[in-house]
Amino acid sequence: MSKQILSVDVHEEIRAGLPAPILRHRPAPRPGDRLRRAVDAALAELAAPGAPDARAVHQLDDLLVGGLAWAAATGDTCRIESAVRAVRTARARLGAADADGARNALIAAREGLGRPLPSQREAR
Repeated sequence: MSKQILSVDVHEEIRAGLPAPILRHRPAPRPGDRLRRAVDAALAELAAPGAPDARAVHQLDDLLVGGLAWAAATGDTCRIESAVRAVRTARARLGAADADGARNALIAAREGLGRPLPSQREAR
C-alpha cells in the first residue's frame, strides 16, 4: 500500500468551511400541474374530427394514467378530487370508444384543474 501525497491539506479545507449554498425560492407548483398538462394534451389530440384509432386511444390512456400517477405521487389527488374523477371517467369513455364523452369529461376535468383552492387564493 502506498501513501498518496496531496497538494492541498484536505483537513484544512474542511475546517475552513464550505461556502453556504445559494438558496433560491421557487414557487410551489399548483396542485395537479402534471395532470393539467396531460388533460390539455389529450384534449388537443381529441380535437381532431372523427374517432381516434386504437393506437391513439392507447397513447391517450397512457398519457392520462401518467398524469393521474403524478397527482397521486405528489399527494394532489385529494385536492383535485373532482378533476381526478373526471379523468377516470374520460379513460372509461375512451375504452368504450366514446370520443365525445371522453372529450366532455376532459373539459370538466380541465375546469376543475383551473380553479385554485381557497387557501391558494389567499396566498397570492
